Amino acid sequence: MAVRTQVKFYYDILSPYAWFGFENLCRYQKPWDLDLQLRPMNIWKIMSESGNTGPWRNPSKFSFMNRDTQMVAEMLDLPYKPSSNFAEAAAVRGSFPTLKTLAACQILYPDHLEELSRQSWLGLYSRDIDITDEGNIRHFARAAQIPDVDKLIEFSSCNEAKQQLVDNTTEALDSKCFGAPWYTVTNPTTGKREKFFGHDRVEMLGWVIGKEYKGHHPPQ
Repeated sequence: MAVRTQVKFYYDILSPYAWFGFENLCRYQKPWDLDLQLRPMNIWKIMSESGNTGPWRNPSKFSFMNRDTQMVAEMLDLPYKPSSNFAEAAAVRGSFPTLKTLAACQILYPDHLEELSRQSWLGLYSRDIDITDEGNIRHFARAAQIPDVDKLIEFSSCNEAKQQLVDNTTEALDSKCFGAPWYTVTNPTTGKREKFFGHDRVEMLGWVIGKEYKGHHPPQ
């Protein structure tokens, strides 16, 4: 029996580019028979440890990002709407409560982590709502059809969920991650691991593992 290609995808909901890479990669999960492992991580810890800086601290980068994200979303056919105050959403509110919930979902309901992540991104970058508000997080969980929302929310405050988030972030840093989205891909034949950064690396990922990239909407 063929061994599936393992892809670990590291992300924080604060990054719209992580959403774009996530959706494109998910579209290739079945066609390429990927063992896709989602790893929510703390982008602030990543930035701090790697010496990277956010786009809101660079006017040229921030101005470019506004139009660039809109074009990428249109290309991928995603219902993206820029945050009305990205600096506040990223630098003031952050995403820690959401990340803890995603880490809790990774432990309790791993089969629902993909959809909970998607619903969280839709909240921030389609409906422009506060993803740190518990009521909104509960809404995301219900939309993701989490079996027991109360259990998920309660567990997200436990040390085990917090430690899972720390472990994910440490794992990313150990692989030299400096931003999101970040991927590590292990070739099932050679065991060699490659690393990728950016929403537009899915085609290169396919090239590395010998799979054909067939556009942003591949046949399933």
